[in-house]
Amino acid sequence: MKKLILLFSALFTLAMVNSQVIVKGISPAAVAGNYTFSWADPAGGWGTPDFLIPNTWVEDTLMMVEDGTPGTNAQGNPISQEGCNPLTNNLTGKIAVVFRNNCEFGAKALNAQNAGAVGVIIVNRNPGEWINMGPGANGASVTIPVVMLDFIDGMDIVGEMQNGPVVMFMGNKIGLNPNDAGMTASSTLIPKNGGVVSFLAQNGTEFNFDLGTRVYNYGNQAQADITLTATVTDPSGAVVYNNFVSGINLVPGDSLDIEPSQGLNLPAFSLANYPTGRYTLNYNITLSGGNADDDPSDNSASYDFVIQDSLYSFAALDVATGNAAPNAHYRPGTNNATFSICSVLKDPHASRIAAVGAHFSATTNAASGVTLDGEEIALTLYKWEDNFVDLGDPNFGFNTLTQVAGGFYYYPSDLQGALVYGAFDQAVVLEDNVRYLACVQTVNLELYLGFDGNTDYTWNYNWYAQPLSPIESDGTYYAAGFGTDLPNALVLRVIDANNIGLEEASIVNGMAYPNPSNDKVTLNIDGEGLAMLVVTDISGKVAATSTINLMNGSADYSLEGLNNGMYIFNVTLENGKTAQFNVVKK
Repeated sequence: MKKLILLFSALFTLAMVNSQVIVKGISPAAVAGNYTFSWADPAGGWGTPDFLIPNTWVEDTLMMVEDGTPGTNAQGNPISQEGCNPLTNNLTGKIAVVFRNNCEFGAKALNAQNAGAVGVIIVNRNPGEWINMGPGANGASVTIPVVMLDFIDGMDIVGEMQNGPVVMFMGNKIGLNPNDAGMTASSTLIPKNGGVVSFLAQNGTEFNFDLGTRVYNYGNQAQADITLTATVTDPSGAVVYNNFVSGINLVPGDSLDIEPSQGLNLPAFSLANYPTGRYTLNYNITLSGGNADDDPSDNSASYDFVIQDSLYSFAALDVATGNAAPNAHYRPGTNNATFSICSVLKDPHASRIAAVGAHFSATTNAASGVTLDGEEIALTLYKWEDNFVDLGDPNFGFNTLTQVAGGFYYYPSDLQGALVYGAFDQAVVLEDNVRYLACVQTVNLELYLGFDGNTDYTWNYNWYAQPLSPIESDGTYYAAGFGTDLPNALVLRVIDANNIGLEEASIVNGMAYPNPSNDKVTLNIDGEGLAMLVVTDISGKVAATSTINLMNGSADYSLEGLNNGMYIFNVTLENGKTAQFNVVKK
C-alpha cells in the first residue's frame, strides 16, 4: 500500500520509530525495560553520534550533574542539577542525568561532556510535554549521545538512583548480541481500534482485522526456524485465536515480513460473534530449539481492544476507567491560529448509531502561566464528502467538509490532562458508508491536546491506506497527524440510533449567546411561551431558578448573582419538552 508522506513540522520526533534504537534500563530490576525518548540527532545540527548506525551505543552508570547553583526550580528539583553552568562534580565514565528547565539543551550536554560524561539523559520538566531538542549555540560541539525522557519516567529513574547504582543503555543494538530476534511497533499490524462499538461489530464480517509483523534478526549470528505466534483472548480469558508461523530463517541484520500477501502469513482474526468486553492480541517470537534470546524485551507485543456500546476510539481504552487515558499532549511547532485533533469513522452499518459528543483532554505549558479554567473548546462533526477510495487516490483531500453537528465545551476549572466530555448540540444519526470527521479545536496557542503515545498505527495506516486520526493546523489538515505512531486521544461517544426517536419526543434544541458572558445571555430555545429554568453548577447544586417567557424562541436572562464558572441550564417547556445546555460566566 502506498504511504502518504506529509511534510509537516511536528512538535517533536520520537526515536522509537526505529526500535533497534533504544533507551533501556539494565539494572536494577526496578528500572528494567525500554523507555520512550527523543534524541539529539546529528541531522539537526548536533555533533552527537548517529544512533541510526548499527552498533552505536553507550551503556554505563547514571550520575546526577551538579553545578553548585542554589535554589529549587518550579518542579521542586535543585537548580544545581539543571547543569546550566560548568559542573563541579566529576562525571568521568558516567551517563549524566540533568533536569530540563532554563538553559539550552546544547549547553547542558556540553557541560556534562566537559565533566567527563559518556552520555546525557535530560529529564523533561512536565509530564507528556515533548519538544524538539535544538542544539543551540553549543550542540555542534557535543560528541556524546544525548536523549530526553518524559518527566514521569525520568523522575522514577532519579528516585531509584537514591537507592544505589542505576545502569542504562542507549543507542543502536544491531550486532550487539549473538542471538537477538525481535519486532517493532511500527511494523506490526494491530487491531483497527482501541474502542470498538458493539453496534458495528455484530459478527466476523462486520469486524475483523489482519495480523502480521516484521521479524528482525538484530544479533550477529544467523537464526534458523524462528517462530512467530499470535493469540487473541476474549473477555472471559479464553483463547479464541491461536496461530503460528515457523521456518523463519534470517542472517544477521535481515528481516522478513509475515503478513497476508506473503507466503508465510497469519490468518485474519474474526469471530462469529463478539461478547462485549476487553480482548487482547499477543504476538511472541521464539528462537529455534528453545534457545534463549539475549534481549527478549522486543520478542513480544500486546494490544487490547474493547467492544462496548458507546466509545469509538483509536486510542487504547484504559482498564481502570474504560475510556482513553491520554499520556502525552502536543501541539504543532508552528501554529498561529487554530489547532484540531480529529477522528475518522466510516462504516457500512453506521446508521445503527448516533454521535452525541466527544471525550478529549488538554494541558497548558506551566511556564506560560495559562490555565484551562474557562477555556473554550469547539466540537464539530463533519461529513467528509471528498470522494476517494484510499490515501493513494488522486481525489484524496480535505476539500469538502460539511458540518452536521457542533458544540462547545468550557473548562469549569484547571483540569490539566483530565479526560473531559463535550456534547454536540444535538445527536446525529450517522449514514452507512459515509466518512465522518469528528474534531475538537482550540485557538489558544498555549494549549496542548491529548494523544496516546503507546499505540502505533504505522503499519495499519500503510496496510489499509485509510486516514485515522488527522490533525488540523491553521486551516490545513494532515492525514497522518503528528505521525501514525501517535494517534490522538479523541473518543467519539455514540448511542443506539433506535433511541433517538424517544429522545426527540421530549428534547428540543437550546443554546445561549454570547457564551461565555459576564452579565447576561440571550436564550434561544425551540419553543414558545412560559418555561421553567433551573440553573445548576457542575456538581449538580441548584444555583438559581426562574420562569422565562419565550417569544419567537428567545428570552434574555441575567447572570447577576452567579459566580464565575460553568453552569448547566435546564429548561422545561409547558408541553413537557426539555432543553439543556452549558453557560459560562466569566
